[in-house]
Amino acid sequence: MRFAEVVFVNLSQPHLTSANITIITTMINPLNKIKKILSTIDNSMEDDAKLAMVKGYWEVGKLTAEYKDSTGKLIAVIADEIEAPKHAVQRYIQFYKTYPDGYPQKYYDRVILWSYICSVLPVHDKVERDFYLKEACKNKWNKHQLCERINNRYYQAVKESSEYNVKSGKKKNIVESKEQQLFTYAAEVIKIVDGDTLDLDIDVGFRLKLEHRVRFRGINCPEISTPEGQKAKAFLEGEFAKCVVEKLESKGEHAARPVVVVKTYKRGLYGRYIVDIYYLPGESNPEVIAKKGKLLNQVLLDQGHASRA
Repeated sequence: MRFAEVVFVNLSQPHLTSANITIITTMINPLNKIKKILSTIDNSMEDDAKLAMVKGYWEVGKLTAEYKDSTGKLIAVIADEIEAPKHAVQRYIQFYKTYPDGYPQKYYDRVILWSYICSVLPVHDKVERDFYLKEACKNKWNKHQLCERINNRYYQAVKESSEYNVKSGKKKNIVESKEQQLFTYAAEVIKIVDGDTLDLDIDVGFRLKLEHRVRFRGINCPEISTPEGQKAKAFLEGEFAKCVVEKLESKGEHAARPVVVVKTYKRGLYGRYIVDIYYLPGESNPEVIAKKGKLLNQVLLDQGHASRA
């Protein structure tokens, strides 16, 4: 049963018990259950409380992900409904989708903290994630120490040093490519903020999508309050209208979105990712767009709607 469906139930039917009614209500709208879980999470330092906290956030992620998939609502809207910060809700969903079948609770008899979980979520490789969690528990790292090692690619350094084989615990020579990591993703356009800023629903893999506001790399468009800024936004609307769109199951206002490919570089002054956007009229396959698509940054520049940054 999808959450968005309307179910008519005759509550006077004798075969319906109070438990049946509770189950039906929960399936239709899980928001009250999500709120209840969040309200009961204890921030104390006891091991049982730490375990319950992580379990609670996983359950919230599961319910929220199912609710989002069923209704097609944006994370920002759901966050408002459950009265929680958008970034927190996004993290709960990411946690569940990274560990859909369950998550490790302890290593070396030490509870895996929620801060550990948050730190390793950006790591896509399962073996690498487990390595960092084990090392954090074994060495009693704090969140800062763990993040520092992830950012410095400690896992790759240990593998290359032949001192540790993650799977067997034995020494093993491993030769790895030194190529830079690629940060290229398929995405759907949620909103055109202005000529050089978009809100995107980015597919980061592992059945996980994250909503981010991004800014085009290397260009500046006129302010949206100016006639030139309105023209730049209108140009984007026209270009995206030519793109094949993905039809969502929901029938809300975001039922159809242009598909693009986004290449991220870094965060800018206001926390937005600096990106290249590729698009291809008449195409929704991200692989084809990545190979044959137009660089929208350059198109805006060529059409006179932007200047070089």
